[in-house]
Amino acid sequence: MFDFRLTEVAAFVECRRAKLVALQFPEGLKVHAQPVIEELERITGCRCIVIADPCYGACDISTSYHEFADVLVHFGHSEMPSLAGDENVLFVEVFADYEVLDLLPMVVDRLVERVGLVTTAQHVDRLPSIKSALEAMGKEVQIGHGDRRIKHAGQVLGCNVTAATSIADHVDCFLYIGSGNFHPLAIALDTGKSVLVLDPMMREVREMGELRDKILRQRHGAITVAQEAKSFGILVSTKPGQVRMELAKRIQEELLQTGRSAVILVANNIDPERLIGYQVDAFVSTACPRLAIDDFLRYRKPLLTPPELEIVLGQRKWEDYRFDSILA
Repeated sequence: MFDFRLTEVAAFVECRRAKLVALQFPEGLKVHAQPVIEELERITGCRCIVIADPCYGACDISTSYHEFADVLVHFGHSEMPSLAGDENVLFVEVFADYEVLDLLPMVVDRLVERVGLVTTAQHVDRLPSIKSALEAMGKEVQIGHGDRRIKHAGQVLGCNVTAATSIADHVDCFLYIGSGNFHPLAIALDTGKSVLVLDPMMREVREMGELRDKILRQRHGAITVAQEAKSFGILVSTKPGQVRMELAKRIQEELLQTGRSAVILVANNIDPERLIGYQVDAFVSTACPRLAIDDFLRYRKPLLTPPELEIVLGQRKWEDYRFDSILA
């Protein structure tokens, strides 16, 4: 089902002469950790340990692995070029072995003429063949290039869909290849275009319009409640690819200038249970946009993104709502 590319990993371990190897897996791949460990130890003779903390993306790479291991192998995500630099860290793109081409007849008639093609790291290797197949079916297909957080053409992250926005003016809709709803939802929110999901794992097609409208209603409700807030907690993550302290400082100053109080709260993992004790009326998250979109029901007080706070402060109109992106 998944190719962990252990021959390449073994070559990296042996090249670095590593004796103790730290492995990092996203949540969906942790079930495969033990077989990967057994095979890698068998091939190289090294010893492996697993970083058990939650891992949410390439933005969430361990920064302390060198305290207990020689190298770090991060499975499941593409390296963010803007964060590259540690030669003892290897990113391993774990490609999903799901057939896609035979599913295209399920979706082709629902696509308009000009199509933007997007996916995540698990399927980027399939995009050229999917593009060719769709063009053979009469579609005009474009694959966009993202900013310096994005390694591959057509690749999107939960916090960055610049591969989609870069071509949004030149396509009529987007076709997202992959599972889950957050990535295509981000594309729908940020581009305003129709987004169809072709899910090779579930072998189904979904349209994001209804979910997008539902989320927008939820966000409108959170903004409305937060307009009455007098005190705010500004959340900052210390994860390497999420930390936006300068943005947090700017938000704090803007809130203070409007007569509201604001405190900056810093954490690695932001969890609603850890925020209960703070006496504020609302939160603004400068961390992963998913916190406000996916987890809003877990928070007892409104949790806004920075663009949503702009609406609260009268700096942006609701009609100009946009998704919060972390850009390079």
